[in-house]
Amino acid sequence: MMISMQFGVDITNSRLDDLDKRVLVYVEERTKLGLATRVLDVGCGAGGLAIALAKMGAVVTALDIDDYAEVITARVKVQSLITGEVTFVQSDIVSFLTQSNTAFDCVVLQRVLHYLPYNEAKRVLTKLAERTSMLYMAVTGTTTAIAHHYSVLESPIDQRFEILDTAGQELFSITAPICLYSEVEIKQLLVETGWHVTWSRVSDFGNIKIVATSEEIN
Repeated sequence: MMISMQFGVDITNSRLDDLDKRVLVYVEERTKLGLATRVLDVGCGAGGLAIALAKMGAVVTALDIDDYAEVITARVKVQSLITGEVTFVQSDIVSFLTQSNTAFDCVVLQRVLHYLPYNEAKRVLTKLAERTSMLYMAVTGTTTAIAHHYSVLESPIDQRFEILDTAGQELFSITAPICLYSEVEIKQLLVETGWHVTWSRVSDFGNIKIVATSEEIN
């Protein structure tokens, strides 16, 4: 098992946040209607959300750049009342979308998009709009404490991809380059890539959480 530790702490390993819970409600409502739900959980980590979704009957593709296969398999085996399934795929989101044409009922992008350069993030969101109708996403915002350790904060968004300073890397366990977004910038990016934002909020920590649909809203 290879875990790189470049991308911060796996929060879902210990708790689910308000955005995760919205995904669970979405799956629960579909299950009550007798509908199967295919979920792509990008940046799944140790599988906290993926397993919770499978317990509700979802068929989950758990995707991560690090190798969590053994961890997730072991956790699934000891869980009870799992009526869905979890399949782990080790890949980054760009490669996955290039190599697979699979469609999903919803996609979760928790704390992932900001690890892509802006133009690459734009391509990913465009491709996802062709594969799913629902997107649950959180990105690190320009008002987070992380921004105090980010030298290119005032740069144009398409040039804003940089590693944190040494203190920031140590504080937040993030050594990979990131692109921080303002709420206006991430919403504009979604509009440009075929999405309609249906819910959003900025957390107390400055993270931007969004639910969006690729379907037309009447």
